Amino acid sequence: MMKYLNGIRLALTTTLLLAFSATASVEKLTIAEVGFVGNYYQGTDSSKQPVIVLGGSEGGVPSKLAQGVANLGYPTLALAYFDADTLPAELEQIPLEYFDKAKTWLEQRMNAENTPIAIVGWSKGAELALLLASQDTRLNHVVAIAPSSVVWAGILKDWTKVPQSSWVMDNKPIPYVAFNPTGPVNGLLDLYSQSLENRSDNGDADIPVENIVGDVYLYSGGKDDIWPSSQMAKTICKRMQKNKRSNCIHEHYSELGHLLDYKFLDASEPLHQRFAASLSGSK
Repeated sequence: MMKYLNGIRLALTTTLLLAFSATASVEKLTIAEVGFVGNYYQGTDSSKQPVIVLGGSEGGVPSKLAQGVANLGYPTLALAYFDADTLPAELEQIPLEYFDKAKTWLEQRMNAENTPIAIVGWSKGAELALLLASQDTRLNHVVAIAPSSVVWAGILKDWTKVPQSSWVMDNKPIPYVAFNPTGPVNGLLDLYSQSLENRSDNGDADIPVENIVGDVYLYSGGKDDIWPSSQMAKTICKRMQKNKRSNCIHEHYSELGHLLDYKFLDASEPLHQRFAASLSGSK
């Protein structure tokens, strides 16, 4: 199993770093200045709600994804949560309180207390976006690419160590699904799928998406070779049916991979128009 675990970070990092070069000027934010690490894009349309952007296991500031959002005119905060500045070096036990600082800063930047904020994430960032939105009604609009319906174990460079939860709150680990295959493992998708089938958390690791107040847009690819994002997206929408305050829309593209082959970031692609519409709240 270890050789497959050891491939998770390398495979995800290689996949996630293949995107488009940012061209717009940005305001770089540091721990010393504001208490978090990120890039802020002013945006060109003051009528649009601000957006927090979260990358995945590639770490650092998610400038590639954020640039795609900022290009649509949104005030955009690309937020790092590990592997940058003095943040944790690895994706394990990231304090959820860290993100409160960013939300408060963005409110102040918009000169509006309790302003609604959209949140966009891919892969582990999609997992995180859904988790944060389930805890804070300010995050009233979620766009999650290759989402997860559960909290997963973290990802460590040293795979002789067993990773704990990806996230903590009040210094307590958020319940999570551990890597737990019971048979031969044929790649990362098989590892995650087997672990999901063999989970032993009694459902405690389910992200409480039914608590989200607002719209949730999910994107999955039929050729996702990292984790079963389509299956988990269906689970998310099913759970959200319990909540009359929210809508869950799942768009599945059978011919595309984990991050939809980045077509949603390409202005020449029809999928880019769907992505833009989901940001604006169009069905």
